[in-house]
Parts: sequence; C-alpha cells; structure tokens
Amino acid sequence: MDDQHPLVSLGVPADAGSIAIVRAIVASVASKLALPYDAVDDLRIAAAEASTLLLTSGTTGSQLRVDLRPSPDDLHLTIWVTGVPSLPADGHDGLAWRVIEGLADDVSESLVEGNHAIELRMRTVAS
Repeated sequence: MDDQHPLVSLGVPADAGSIAIVRAIVASVASKLALPYDAVDDLRIAAAEASTLLLTSGTTGSQLRVDLRPSPDDLHLTIWVTGVPSLPADGHDGLAWRVIEGLADDVSESLVEGNHAIELRMRTVAS
C-alpha cells in the first residue's frame, strides 16, 4: 500500500462496547476517500453489524480485529474475532447478514489466521 493510503489495523477487546470504536475508525478512514456521506454512514453501520454478528460467537479474552485498506477505487474492510472459526449457525439467514449485504457494495467471507472473517467493500465515487 502506498504512503497516501496505508493499511489501518485495529484490535480491541471483543465486547459490545468496542463496536463504537470500530464505527468511529471506519467512518474516519472512509471520510478521507471519495465516498458520499451516505456511503460512509452505510459502511459504518455495515461494519457494526458485521462486528455484532461475529461477537455472538466470540470467546472470552478474544479480540475484535479490523483491517481497513483504503485505495483510490474503494475501501476494503476485513473484520474478525480471534477464536471464532465460523459464523453462528444462522449467520447467512439472519437479519444482520441481510443488512450488511444491503449496505456494502460487496460482502464475502474468508479465514484470517484461522478465524472466520467478514469482508466488506465500498467503491468510491471515482470507480
């Protein structure tokens, strides 16, 4: 990643109180890109929903982790909780997943360091 758009990594305790921190950091990074105000707000809400969904499977002493990769074309987020190898059983069927899909341009799943992750992407106006 270049100096203008460095990777931003966040690790906070895996509890509901940390979601406000995630929302603030996502909004701060997103607001620096060519994203309309409502897209910044949508991404902030999607990140909070993804965090909440992953926290339902969290283990004591785990961390909520977020990597933000801004670029001129998009903002890519990877969100995971350490010690969570999979989504909850109703992960894709629940309201939270539908909200995430409705707010972000792209949503997918991946594994990060053996932990289940939710990946979000929001395209900038320029792309």
